[in-house]
Amino acid sequence: MQMEVDLSTEQVAKKDRVAFWRDVVCQTFVELECGGIAATDFQGSVSTRNLGNVQFSSVRSSSHFVSRTRSMIAQSSKDYFLLSLQTDGVGLVEQDGRTAVLRPGDFALYDTTRPYDLRFHGHSDQLVLRLARSTVASRLADPESCTARRIAGDSAAGRLASTFIRQLHDSLDQLDPNSVSRLHGSMVDLMATALAEQAGAAIEGSEWQVLLRRKVLAYIDSNMADPRLTCESVAAAHGISERYMRKLFENSSMGVSEWIWTRRLDQAKRDLGDPMLTHIGITAVGYDAGFKDPAHFSRAFKARFGMTPSQHRAQTIASRAASAAGH
Repeated sequence: MQMEVDLSTEQVAKKDRVAFWRDVVCQTFVELECGGIAATDFQGSVSTRNLGNVQFSSVRSSSHFVSRTRSMIAQSSKDYFLLSLQTDGVGLVEQDGRTAVLRPGDFALYDTTRPYDLRFHGHSDQLVLRLARSTVASRLADPESCTARRIAGDSAAGRLASTFIRQLHDSLDQLDPNSVSRLHGSMVDLMATALAEQAGAAIEGSEWQVLLRRKVLAYIDSNMADPRLTCESVAAAHGISERYMRKLFENSSMGVSEWIWTRRLDQAKRDLGDPMLTHIGITAVGYDAGFKDPAHFSRAFKARFGMTPSQHRAQTIASRAASAAGH
């Protein structure tokens, strides 16, 4: 476990609090826009600890909102799920056309690779968990269908998960290092169970179907650079018909073909922003991600991220240079 990091607006002059808070939330989570802040009266604090690959952040704040925009996502290499557990006040999580209104004990999941908004009216306390995508994807067949869904703290599974998360956070200093891995696994399992129960159709079907969906998604991630990867080829690789595979994903937020293109675009964005890969041309990055046609790659990239691949690379380079100059 890493040592605790405490940041508070009390550490700076009132006139500097808005800029300070924006820096704090971006540094702790992902790049975000902040608004609705009372410049002189705003108060906020973040206390951060880690347990394994899960970051716990206790966040207290006055009224404000934060937004994760498409342009910010396009310039970012961060790929996490966040889970907000409300401990006091009221918070709103908006993503994928859904809104979760959280009251004490409630929690909701959201994905940092897609736009979202968080809104806080009046004083609000939250415990925010930053989770690796692999941690969530290994337990939920379709985590994207679980975003911005309120998990009620007074439901059976929600109460178990909420209580365990809070008690684990409160006990981080006393944990036996030998117990960390087991406790981490138990916490994520409880969280996933509550999310899956609420989402309903997200993991509907037999255990075999859930495992098969996971195998299909893992296969896509391992083979997405192959331009021959299609819904038909994925079905053939798993010994099932294309029709059955489409049915397997009919309750998911994305079908197999959409998942292939989404993962290819995510990979291309990461490669374009990687400082170790600036010597590789944009067309080559597209080919490496499975795009045979440079024009199609450029159009698809702009439709997903709001800018062309060349614009994204230029902005990433400029942002990195500005950051280096600031230090």
